[in-house]
Amino acid sequence: MSTHARIALVEDDADLLHSTQEYLTLAGFSVWGAGSAEAFFRRFVADPVDVVVLDIGLPGEDGLSVTELLKKNPQVAVIILSARDGLEDRLTGMRAGADRYLVKPVNLAELAVNIDAVIKRLELPLARTSLDLPRQVSEQGSPLWKLDIQGWLLTSPNGQPLKLTAREFSLLHRLIKVQGQAIPKKDLTDEIFGQRISNATDRLNVLITRLRKKAQDQLAEPLPIKTAHQIGYAFTAPAMLL
Repeated sequence: MSTHARIALVEDDADLLHSTQEYLTLAGFSVWGAGSAEAFFRRFVADPVDVVVLDIGLPGEDGLSVTELLKKNPQVAVIILSARDGLEDRLTGMRAGADRYLVKPVNLAELAVNIDAVIKRLELPLARTSLDLPRQVSEQGSPLWKLDIQGWLLTSPNGQPLKLTAREFSLLHRLIKVQGQAIPKKDLTDEIFGQRISNATDRLNVLITRLRKKAQDQLAEPLPIKTAHQIGYAFTAPAMLL
């Protein structure tokens, strides 16, 4: 694990905050906690972190507002930890800028693994670097795929649009955010279908098969979602989020 990573926990349940902080500290992370968004920002100015783990339902300013503000700093990853487990809740969290959305109660070992995963993402030159490129082309000069977060629309490099369903958007948003990096099927199914859904892997495979066919039919070119055998899936073409 990335045991030198600095973590901030933002949670108004004092017992949960204490137990989570204690576990992550024992796991080797440097951790501090805050009970509100306001307390977090006061501490963050003087003691910045790599990853922020926060609840949505905070007193005062909520966790989504914090996530949207942190989105402006690409060197800080955000993991939402919430009891709200509906698909629309998870999509709202991702649109706000969260890297991961975990549902309470979460196994603390699973939380630690997710923290380590987003730390690895921060250490790589990922799709976020494409946001500043001129004329919407990659550093290699190739046209970009573009995902419209507000309109749930994927545009191919040749300018053809593909309207997405909620689950198709959730899948592509997650893959494009970590462009080129394979994401385990378990992580994808938890985020798209929820942690309590049976046959989630089969549903994910069907979703990707249908999306590939939909893209081929409407865009007349293959969707660059590649299967990483025994791992998961990756989006392997230059892409950006709009």
